[in-house]
Amino acid sequence: MATKLSPKQEETAEVIYQLTNQFHYPPTLDEIAAQMGITKGTLQYHMTALRKKLAVTWNTGSARSVQISDQEVLGHCRAKFPEISKADKFNGNFDSRSIEAGAPEFSVERSQIPILGKIAAGVPLDVMEKANDFLELDTYFSEGCYALRVKGQSMIDALISDGDLVLIEPRDTAHNGEIVVALINDEAATLKRYYKEDGRIRLQPENPTMEPIYIDPNLDDIKIQGIVKGVVRKT
Repeated sequence: MATKLSPKQEETAEVIYQLTNQFHYPPTLDEIAAQMGITKGTLQYHMTALRKKLAVTWNTGSARSVQISDQEVLGHCRAKFPEISKADKFNGNFDSRSIEAGAPEFSVERSQIPILGKIAAGVPLDVMEKANDFLELDTYFSEGCYALRVKGQSMIDALISDGDLVLIEPRDTAHNGEIVVALINDEAATLKRYYKEDGRIRLQPENPTMEPIYIDPNLDDIKIQGIVKGVVRKT
């Protein structure tokens, strides 16, 4: 791996990868620590180091926000665990028993999330704001979340494919490496991984055949509409 990780950091990334694919949503720190047989405090030490190396994104204010963001690390995990298939199907039902108890930002209940149209995983699409359907599921998502149906293949290496539903938490800021809904010039929205670089914004696809979108804030307007918190795969 080009990204230099210690053995424990590498193991942490591997467990995150395994649990994410097992649950079909991000694991909590408690779940990761239990899988590794270490304390939560020790895990937080490894997680902080991984975040400094930009290997993972992790919002300390959210129970389930851990994602692998470094492509070298993700490629290592895929090579080590080839039995974890992209074809695994998620039936749309989260098991509320696996949700961390007492997390204040989440409510575990059956609820309806509005589907507000399509989001481009490719060329940006026109913006849609009116719900045309609703998704009912056991959800740990905060109030105000909505769903968008993916159109295109630019995020396939993030396990987001054409026809999937992405569950969006409204937010107007993002950390490097997070997958965002980005509104460009108030006209078109796209689903990409977000990176703020010197003097520009890079919207990075998760498909090696596609080029990133570069935004110069002095010439174009970009607004973060939300971040991806989960995926319901097309059956």
